[in-house]
Amino acid sequence: MAGDIVSWFDDGDALVDYTAAKDGSGGDISALNPGSTITHAAKITPSQLDVTEESGPVVIIEAGGTLHGSGIYICNGEFVFALRTGADDGARELTDLDGTDGAMSVEMGEAIAGQENTVYASLNLTTGMILTSVNGNTEIRYLVNAVSSDNLTGNQTVAFLGDQALSIHMGGLSGGNDQENPFLNQSNTWIFDGVAGEPVRGQIFGIAVNPNLMANNPAPATSSVNIDPDVVSEAAFETAEDPANPGSQHPDVTGHFVTFYQGLNGDPNLGLPPLYETFVPAGSDPITVPINTPETFELDLGQEVFWRVEEQINGAPEGDSANILSPVWSFETLPPVPAAVSQPEDQAVFAGEQAVFEFSFTSKTAASAAWYKEGDPDTELLESDPDVTIELAQDGDSYTSTLYIDNAEVADQGYYYCLASNTDGDTQSSSAALAVKRMVGYWPLDGDYQDYSGEGHDVTPYGEPDPAQWVDGVAPAQTGQALSTIGRRESTGETEPFNAAEYTDEITASLWLKWPGTDDYGVIWRGIFSSRDDSVINWFLEIDNRNGIVRVNAPGYDAYQFAQISPDEWVHIAFTSSKDEVGAFYINGSQVAITNPGRYSINDTSRPVILGSTQENIDNMIEAVMDDVRLYNYAMSPEEIAGIYYDVTGEQICVEPNAENLVYDINGDCEVGLDDLAAVSVDWLNSKIFTGAAE
Repeated sequence: MAGDIVSWFDDGDALVDYTAAKDGSGGDISALNPGSTITHAAKITPSQLDVTEESGPVVIIEAGGTLHGSGIYICNGEFVFALRTGADDGARELTDLDGTDGAMSVEMGEAIAGQENTVYASLNLTTGMILTSVNGNTEIRYLVNAVSSDNLTGNQTVAFLGDQALSIHMGGLSGGNDQENPFLNQSNTWIFDGVAGEPVRGQIFGIAVNPNLMANNPAPATSSVNIDPDVVSEAAFETAEDPANPGSQHPDVTGHFVTFYQGLNGDPNLGLPPLYETFVPAGSDPITVPINTPETFELDLGQEVFWRVEEQINGAPEGDSANILSPVWSFETLPPVPAAVSQPEDQAVFAGEQAVFEFSFTSKTAASAAWYKEGDPDTELLESDPDVTIELAQDGDSYTSTLYIDNAEVADQGYYYCLASNTDGDTQSSSAALAVKRMVGYWPLDGDYQDYSGEGHDVTPYGEPDPAQWVDGVAPAQTGQALSTIGRRESTGETEPFNAAEYTDEITASLWLKWPGTDDYGVIWRGIFSSRDDSVINWFLEIDNRNGIVRVNAPGYDAYQFAQISPDEWVHIAFTSSKDEVGAFYINGSQVAITNPGRYSINDTSRPVILGSTQENIDNMIEAVMDDVRLYNYAMSPEEIAGIYYDVTGEQICVEPNAENLVYDINGDCEVGLDDLAAVSVDWLNSKIFTGAAE
């Protein structure tokens, strides 16, 4: 293709192709929504000001809107590719490959003042690949926890360098002035200064570079860590593909120039003499290169190695422009200190149960391990505590340290980590949470707003209720009284701030509601139960006052509608939110809907819990009767929800009417039995198979 900036592409395929600075406005680019691939490319000559700006990003080229987008920027002298896939735009490091919060970024390489820089960043969300190139130095990294497709062009605004006034729609960057990293903050963006008179060019493509067109599939895998020097004897890769025949070797490749470099802190020292260089003739894949020998170079503990392959085309000499240069690959050997293999995982147990944490690591010398609970200061756990047991198992260089905490109680909640040590130093594991699963709020509403869970989260009403508002509950013998806000909606209220999902990232909300039907107040959505304040929403449950439709809402107002209730009837409503972002929704003890993982999530910050509203605003306060309001710090099972309903009504209900193992429940009685078999047998051997006339 021999494109001007991205040699793999035809310039005529560019979605935009600018040769002058542009501020951007909506509709500059065709929509990539949903899309999985995009490539940003630029040729520019930065000024000294561009590479020394210390307060925020200098815009090179970007596409997007306020929530979605991506682009290339100069941040503190480095080219950086940044990507946003939604509303979450929290602070992140210049290289942040974890897409959990919807924001990712990669340091591409140094921006050099006073000379032309050729850069591009190619994203493939389906594979998670970000391929970046700065002045011929190409690297590949892979995202984790990222979506496989997204709106890659936002509101289709494109900014290239900036002319007079940059658009506020900087989709690749974080927003607001409170972010920790100013270099990825759209509030601090700068117009490119450049060197006067030097040509510029900016392009965006809706495709990504195929890494298989270069030498590919390296072993050790690129960016791999903890490679044991005692067992590695070769590096390997596969030959560049034939563009005209995918899956086959490039027919013009006659050999491979392979070069290894010493690295430091993630950067290859390509300007220094290489560790080792060799030529390998073309052959069958995989191509192997002996290493870690006195004749090549030897691997040590704690070593970073970078390497790349230049595919020789038709016998050309090394460095010839016809040759195909691979990305720079890297791997790291085991450090001298213990190297983490697997991290402790969060534990959520009931009071009195045992919590277990494990940390596995490798150490080339004798090692020990200790466990700590985070605090001020952190506290070492000792086996003199009768509820604490610590074990260390060894198998050669592999170690596993296990912490057992018996008889867990609320006081044990917190974050725990392991410190592994050998003669060269220490390695600290990641921290894992211990939570005790329990009811964290219980408001029976028997003539008061007291929290009977024992957690002390009493509700303070916005306006004191009249005595007549304390009415019979759903089942007075079991539940006592209930609170009616009909005619006096300000008798709803809120607790002091607390975090119901602390250490668990999960909740269950449960209550009985009798909705009187629509009124003429005018506000449509009324709050039932929520956790929020003016700045942050954790979650909220609400009802459409016109028709009784019930839904949950979440940060970013990502609503999930799950039921419609009838007026003047007591209804039990419950929902759960699990750590893997699954929402499950229940009416009268039976599950009526459940989301896929990642569909419904909550915030777990300390905020007031509000009863009968979504905010301290009379417009959103419900007029209804509420009883037996409960909040748990874990996602209950369908059986547990059914139990809450049964305790009040004594009614046995179908826990999961849509369960897979009820597919043959013909008569709808929530079990597969003889009656269902009889129903099937009525049609036994009935057939509608087409038979040819000759038969």
